[in-house]
This record gives sequence, C-alpha cells and structure tokens, in this order.
Amino acid sequence: MKDYRSNCQKKIYPALCSINFLILWLLILLLFSACGGPKPHVADNPASQRFRDATRLFPIERLSVSHASFLRANQDNLSDLAVLSKNKTELYILINQKKKGFSKKQAGQWTQKNKEEINFFATADLNRDGGDDLVLILGGSKNPKTRILFNNKKSYFYSKEKEGFYPLSPGIEKVIPVDLDGDGDKDLFYFGRNVKTSARKTYQIMFWVNKGDGRFEDLTSLLMPSLPSGIRDASFADYDGDGVVDIFLVYEKGQNRLLLNNGVGKFTDRTASMLPNILDDSMHADWADFDQDGDNDLLVVNRSINKIYRGYPGETNYFLENMGGGNFKKRSHKILPRLPAVKVYLLDGNGNTRPDALILTSKGVYYLQGRGKWEFSDETRRRLPRYRKIDQMTFGDIDQDQFLDLFGWSRQSSWLWLNRFD
Repeated sequence: MKDYRSNCQKKIYPALCSINFLILWLLILLLFSACGGPKPHVADNPASQRFRDATRLFPIERLSVSHASFLRANQDNLSDLAVLSKNKTELYILINQKKKGFSKKQAGQWTQKNKEEINFFATADLNRDGGDDLVLILGGSKNPKTRILFNNKKSYFYSKEKEGFYPLSPGIEKVIPVDLDGDGDKDLFYFGRNVKTSARKTYQIMFWVNKGDGRFEDLTSLLMPSLPSGIRDASFADYDGDGVVDIFLVYEKGQNRLLLNNGVGKFTDRTASMLPNILDDSMHADWADFDQDGDNDLLVVNRSINKIYRGYPGETNYFLENMGGGNFKKRSHKILPRLPAVKVYLLDGNGNTRPDALILTSKGVYYLQGRGKWEFSDETRRRLPRYRKIDQMTFGDIDQDQFLDLFGWSRQSSWLWLNRFD
C-alpha cells in the first residue's frame, strides 16, 4: 500500500501541481487585467467642488460666439477651443497655453479666404492621426454643403483638393461625428428639422461611413430607416446592452424616436415597441446610468409637454428609465426645473462617480448633483459662479486635472468656468 501510494504520488502530483500552477497564473492574469481597466477619477473631496469663472484666460474679455467646441488642435494633449464668430464668417482657434491662458489664431488659409457663412461645425479625428479635424456646414438651407478641413497637427486646417467637399440634402443643419459601425473610425451623422425629400432621396438624415482615412461613403439608404421630419438633435449610446451604439432622436414637436443598431451599423426604428408615447416639444437629451443598474437611461429637456403626458402640474422635463434591453418608461422627478429648457449635459462634475446634470433653462443654468439611485440635490447657487443664462456649453479638461471644465455662451456673451476643488 505504501509503494502504491508512493508510485501514485510520483506520477500524479507533478501533473496536479502543473494544473494548479496554471490555474493560479490565469487567476493572477485576470486580476491584473481587471485592475488595469479604465476607472473613473474620484475626487478627494467632492463636497469642495465649484465651477469658477476664469474668462480672464481668454485673449479678449468677451467672445462673440455662434458655436464652439473643444478639440485637440496640436500635439501637446491640452484642450484647445474652436470658435465660430457670431456673424458666422470667422472661425478661429484658441490655443491652450496652460497658466498663460489662450492665444487666438486663424484656423488656416481656407477659412481666411472663405466668403460663405459657416452655419455649423463639429470636431473629430477623422483620419486617426492624433489631431482633431473640422467638419463644416456651409450655404443656405436650400443648397447646403459640407467641407472637411484636415488638421496638420499644428493647429493649421486645410482642405484637400479632391476630397472633403460634398453636397447635402436641402434642410440639413447639423452634423455629429460618431462611430456607428463599430470599426473605430468616426462616421458623420447629418440631420435637420425639415430636410427636403425627393423621389431619389427620401431620408431625413444622411449617414456617411468613414473609409478609414477621412474619405466618406453615403450609405444612408442602405443603413437608415425612413423617418418623419422634425429632428432637432440626437443622442448616441448603447441603449439595448448589445455593445454597439444606438440612436435616440429628439423631435421638435411630436414623438421622439429610438433607432437600434443591428451590430454592423444598420438601424431599425423601434419607437413603437420600446418608447412611451409622449408628445412634447423636445430640445435635447443626454444619457447616463442614473440607477446604476448597468444600462443607459435618458434625461429629456423640453420647451413644453402636452398636458395629458405630464406627471405633475408644470412638468417640463423628465427622465426615460431603461428597464432593460432598451425598453424605456417615463420617470417624472420633481427636482427637475419646471421651466422651458434648451440643453442638458450629463457629467460627473464633482468626482463622486454619480452623474450630475447641467440644465440650460429660460431662467438660467441649473446644476443638479447626483447622489445615488435617482437621487439629486440642487447645487446651482453653491456650485456655479452666478445664476447666468447660457444658450450652449462645451466641455474639456483645460488644466489636465482629469475633471471637465466648461465654456458657455449666449447671444450677449461667453464664459469659461474651471472645475475646482479648493
């Protein structure tokens, strides 16, 4: 019996030790893999957070702004700012020089020579070279066109002779760069409130797929469904939990819509089966996981809601709670401002890993700080410099502290607010 045990031990134990050793190493590798993933940046003292007015960092006291967007204009990893002037003819770049503030420069020779109005622009790295490019919408509503200006990574933007200039459907007003087909390249999603259709072009949107080098192919008819007119904005996120980006469309009057991605960029309208029937005058929407259940919910802001769809008197803004798989139900919350609103931005402003909401209303900015599952506190007067009326905002990490700062503007003026914890 002893010899048998001895023989068995000599033959079996090395194999068992090898298996146990392999399992141990696999567990260690999994542990390191999990620990190495991206994590939210948590503030040391979230209660001390404030947005502080730092407009003095700009080369002029007040900027006349029609539209603006943070971008990476050069190779220093700092958040620079592209600004379209109020008269829509001048497009310039504000270069971030850290504590020295921002220096103003022209975007390039093309913009200096351009005589057409620039009605809208967006920023994105279209050719994956590390610098953000510009996508412009030019011309009137009857004959709009788009111009792509590529960045030489030294904040100089240029137009390629044979690429980057395309006609658009009449009525196109805005463009959002977003990777809808999951290949890592930013595609272009164009839309407008009243896009004119024809027998040949029957779509309210235009979806251009990036070929990987900044050249695009119009695949609207292949990948997008026909939609009613009235699209005011769009919010892109994975709403049904399958790992690909879906689309929530915001309508100026009527029913908002949900388009689900089949995994390769083809979209199906699932509004009737997955969204509650609500008729309102929506302005904007943004997404976050408000209840920490692993799926993306929505906060929708409106100018008005039809009375029969209100959850309480005066309700103007509401949540859409994701019940799983992209099936939404309306969730009223009385902390939301009972005022017409134009924009909502969701971010972790105070570094407590809970989504906060900045809501731009007819009476000024509201700052609702996230406290947990559907819990918020109104921190407007404590956290913002002043109760100002702002039309739009854009966000970037100006001082590289891993917290988002903001630039906001209205018809009268503009402000830069730094996110501080002191």
